[in-house]
Amino acid sequence: MIRALDGLALALGALVVSTLAVAWWRPEEVFLAFLAIVGLRVVLRPYRIPAWRPERVVAGGVLGYAALLSFVTVTRHWAFQTHALDLGQYVQILWSLGRDLRGPYTSLPEMHAWGDHFSPTLYLLAPPFAVFPSPVFLLVAQSVFLALGALPVYALARRRLGSDGSAAGFALLYLVNPTLHGVNLRDFHPAVLAIPLLLTAVYCLEAGRTGWLVLTVLLTLGCREDAALGVVGLGLWAALARRRRVLGLALAGGSLAVLFFDTQVLMPYLRDGPYPHLWRYAHLGGSLGEIIVNMLLHPLRTLGFMVSVKKLLYLLALLAPLGFLPLLAPLELLPALPTLAHNLVSLDRVLFHYRSQYNAFVLPFLVLAAVSGYRQLSPQVRMIGRPVRGLALGLAFLMSLVLTSRTLNDLAVDRWWLGERQRAAYRVLAQVPPGASLSTHERLLPHVALRPKVFVFPVGIEKSDYVLIDGTLFPDRHVPELRVERQGGEVTLTLPGAEGLARFRYDVVGEAEGYWLLRRQAARKALRAKIG
Repeated sequence: MIRALDGLALALGALVVSTLAVAWWRPEEVFLAFLAIVGLRVVLRPYRIPAWRPERVVAGGVLGYAALLSFVTVTRHWAFQTHALDLGQYVQILWSLGRDLRGPYTSLPEMHAWGDHFSPTLYLLAPPFAVFPSPVFLLVAQSVFLALGALPVYALARRRLGSDGSAAGFALLYLVNPTLHGVNLRDFHPAVLAIPLLLTAVYCLEAGRTGWLVLTVLLTLGCREDAALGVVGLGLWAALARRRRVLGLALAGGSLAVLFFDTQVLMPYLRDGPYPHLWRYAHLGGSLGEIIVNMLLHPLRTLGFMVSVKKLLYLLALLAPLGFLPLLAPLELLPALPTLAHNLVSLDRVLFHYRSQYNAFVLPFLVLAAVSGYRQLSPQVRMIGRPVRGLALGLAFLMSLVLTSRTLNDLAVDRWWLGERQRAAYRVLAQVPPGASLSTHERLLPHVALRPKVFVFPVGIEKSDYVLIDGTLFPDRHVPELRVERQGGEVTLTLPGAEGLARFRYDVVGEAEGYWLLRRQAARKALRAKIG
């Protein structure tokens, strides 16, 4: 029986590799079948784990994760699978940091970048980005930084469990977590940099390194304005679970003050308007004050917004990859509660999806709660003849791999090997003059974001000297009011405006496989007049 299962597992493993090389089936589905056979084999007779040094296992895991996820994210970008929001936007922001003394700028939409999200920690990335000005730099840096989060997980688990082997197991469990993979694959977001920072902050708190704790907290608060919710949770946990009342209340109170200042004073001033992200909570009120008051005055109504089938599935998807171990240490879940409440009370589905960046201030605390939950299990307790600790950790790894199996699809050759149309797009992209204002499709935008003004087509065509479009998409059902007419080497774009129809005429200056690079005729005439 065991030999038959081993043979079947080897055959399915070979099929997984073949589906990556030749797309005869979805790699994800074959991989799930492989996991089912391996899981049955482990229940019947566990595999013998090699006696490797835990430090080397963790180091290998960090390097392997950084290399694998860098490959996936970079090849996704090369295959035009990244987006204007948010990779293109942050490429432009980092580019502007090195060129504009007035501060970071974005044209998506045109505004001071900190008016949309306050992320001053990005200043630390500005010097290396100036040396390597490319989306690839941001994608690799994000993957490496998330991989390094395994180090504080290992250090904390070793302190709490007193076992290097178990600590290494939790470091690897962190690296295969589907939420970690999800936030890593969704372009680039400064918020996800808070994951290793919060893990380090917890380690510094438990190790009594107050100076380093303050530094990591400040860097976390600088990742994004709502990172304050994670630090509020950290402070409450320090005060109630670790009895560091003065420090904990200072962290919680100070973070709340920062959150209020950022969202009610600084960001409205920079964008010349109210904080833009409260629309997700419009069912609770139109301002931060109204939302908080309504939540406090109507707790049952608020709870009703937090409970639904999709939101319960979201919680299950967060807990299953950790073997539901966090539930055995409920007090250790306290740091995650402010952000979980923030996500669950929203009506925006992105916030309660287990692979979105809005879990960046939840995941670190769930991992550490899992370590504490594991500690609650007695090493002597057995189930079906196996130590219950080993079963719990094995279940966690199995569920992690099941829920992150979709990541495998991005390793398939047909997902990252460029076709003729993609290579043609690069040839046209290379003809866009550096620094020229441009409006283009959102999948093309990250590749041309190193410029002062770039817009998602058809936005900004009245401000752009060049337009780069895929001519095969028209008429476009997403922009039904847009009319595209071509006569020889000239193209006319017609859009309704405040004063009726607006027409923009262009010369086709580059073309390949249906992609058109258009230069506005007005811009060409102005250039000729200047030369003359």
